[in-house]
Amino acid sequence: MSAFESLLAGLKKGRDWELMGDSDKVRELLSRVYDERCHRGKHHKDAYQVRVNLQKADEAASYAGWITADNEKSGPYQGTSFVWFPGLKGSVAVLVIGTEGFGNDSGILGRPGHARRLRALSRLHNGRLWVKPDLLDISTEIPPATSSHWPEIPSALKAYSRVIYAGTAVRTEDDGEAVADLLDLFFHEHQTPLTERFKSRWADRMSAIAGAVFPAIDEDDTLATLRERRFVILDGPPGTGKTRLANRLAERVGSATKVQFHAARTYEDFVLGLFPRPTEQGLAFEVRAGDLIAANKKAQTRDHVLVIDEINRADLARVLGEAISLFEVGEPDRSVRLPHPIDGDQHELRLSPTLMVLGTRNTADRTIARLDIAIRRRFAFIEVWPDLRAVAAEGVDFASEVFADVVHTFTEYADDDALRLVPGHAYVLDPRPELGTEGRLPRVARRVRYELVPLLRHYLDEKLCGAASEQIAGLADRIEARLMAL
Repeated sequence: MSAFESLLAGLKKGRDWELMGDSDKVRELLSRVYDERCHRGKHHKDAYQVRVNLQKADEAASYAGWITADNEKSGPYQGTSFVWFPGLKGSVAVLVIGTEGFGNDSGILGRPGHARRLRALSRLHNGRLWVKPDLLDISTEIPPATSSHWPEIPSALKAYSRVIYAGTAVRTEDDGEAVADLLDLFFHEHQTPLTERFKSRWADRMSAIAGAVFPAIDEDDTLATLRERRFVILDGPPGTGKTRLANRLAERVGSATKVQFHAARTYEDFVLGLFPRPTEQGLAFEVRAGDLIAANKKAQTRDHVLVIDEINRADLARVLGEAISLFEVGEPDRSVRLPHPIDGDQHELRLSPTLMVLGTRNTADRTIARLDIAIRRRFAFIEVWPDLRAVAAEGVDFASEVFADVVHTFTEYADDDALRLVPGHAYVLDPRPELGTEGRLPRVARRVRYELVPLLRHYLDEKLCGAASEQIAGLADRIEARLMAL
């Protein structure tokens, strides 16, 4: 049995662990866990101290684990730590801030990447790993809806509930993966390298975390959602392939009308309007159906999708007018009265149940208005994120290195708003793949030089990056240095 397996066995027993009260043996076990998992260099190991306060008394707020070495050997401490609280029929493994404050770990706690990784792990563990919404919040206690599902640790919660920022119950062998993830994340954030199979394991987990932060789009699932929900928007940063995906989905539906929105789009263009027509007597006005009505007619006999590229570049409230009330998937019999008749004297418009509307929206475009709630609630939103696999598939090492740096920088330092600016994989793909592999590297390099770097500089000039501005400026500088080294 490995040292970690021995530790997990003790955590599962909670207060019934035979080592409760035996501090020396617990310290020796934790030392073995570190030695089998982490780099044994003295400067790495000396960055931590082991704390063991496992008392047999039920009323004691018992705990044990690793804290940073820049603390006293006993008493309250500061900074982040990995500890567990033994309870009734199990334990709770947590990441917790010392009651003396953030200490030197304020940078870890305030960095978006740490919280992002924890939330990704929570998703990977199907919510069994609880994460505090704001890691720097040391005034809010763990909600009872969460702690009620943990082994009973009343004294520990009374003492530390406000400073615990991530935790998971440990009752069975199946809980070991979440414990290992919290432990390895703790060492990773403190820049302690793992060794041998644990290094390989954590690399796999980091890939899974990246997949949870930037989930890959499932085209079949997206098509099924479009058919069921009918009104869908593909939402994501620039260069993530939203338009291409929309076109592929349209091809699979088999019948499509494609339009692009812009600031000059009007109700008359999209729904219905009066347009002048020259006659012998001068000018006459005729009713002309817009894109929506034209697509609706095509949907009378078969499935039909109206693809609207850059849907939020127009003023949707004005463009849709009263027709917005028809975008209710569960009410196909809804109708609105139009200001002008269509097909003779018909004023009523009802959308065919076989009409689908598929929009694309660039989340980096801050020059246009946000979608209002009335419009937003009528669409399903599917996020389209950068895809590392698409870059790897082209086999250009330079592109993979640049894109990995882009994704890491935005993931680590950008807040949620700035993360929606992350350039997509298209910025490092060959713009002319039909030309083959010969000359691919120079073509990709030119694309990076004339498209990706100017985009990053534009973000900075427009002050869109917030607190991540310095790191993204450094990213642009690193990419330019790579270009010069080619």
